[in-house]
Amino acid sequence: MTNNNINRQGMADLAQQWEREQTELRSQCEEVDRVSFTVSGDGSLAGLERVGGVDISYPKHLAQGTGDCAIVSLVVLSYPSLEPIYEVSDSVPIDVPYVAGYLAFREIAAYRHAFARLRREAPHMMPQVVLVDGNGTLHPRRFGSACHLGVSLDVPTVGVAKNYLHIDDLVGVEARELKRFFAVQNESCRATVELLGTSGVCYGMAVAPAGPAAVNPIFVSVGHRVSLATAVAVVRACSIHRVPEPI
Repeated sequence: MTNNNINRQGMADLAQQWEREQTELRSQCEEVDRVSFTVSGDGSLAGLERVGGVDISYPKHLAQGTGDCAIVSLVVLSYPSLEPIYEVSDSVPIDVPYVAGYLAFREIAAYRHAFARLRREAPHMMPQVVLVDGNGTLHPRRFGSACHLGVSLDVPTVGVAKNYLHIDDLVGVEARELKRFFAVQNESCRATVELLGTSGVCYGMAVAPAGPAAVNPIFVSVGHRVSLATAVAVVRACSIHRVPEPI
């Protein structure tokens, strides 16, 4: 057997192992509100004081394979001012391979690193909800990075994606058509499009962007311990431009 065949078999075995783990973690995911603030009918947020945002980026020359280095960033903003009150950005090693559909397994250690530092340096600034630059339930198995992080740390999380992730169950929902729909909405419009699969499962919501210059929607989904309505309300409340301020 060639090295390539061995590597392919190893990756296939790893994907099967992660699928089992993902299924177990998925059973712990809560798609209802268990948060320390409330959302009123008009979308205002009572009791919300701190909103977090996390993101992982890769230097272009190190973006593939194992043995990579990534930059994990965590910011906490005060609400409603959206002023930063805590920020950390660290270079961390990433020694787990990338497998499509299982990105969180590659990046969860970096996320934990950032939150461990926050808890050590400023535990009183722990965010009440965290926006994750990535998907939550908008995922083939309804368990993306936002879900994984939320369940792992038991914190309320929201998935916020700039690009539409194609899922086979979302037949007839195309990124191009969504962009066309939102492009013709006026600036004051707060349009949303429910991302409902043929199975009847709701994966998330395409949300009209904030700001006059933005036309492409953002894609909001449940992470953990929030409902979809609350997830959309938090994202809208934190958006001045297309991408929410914490991200």
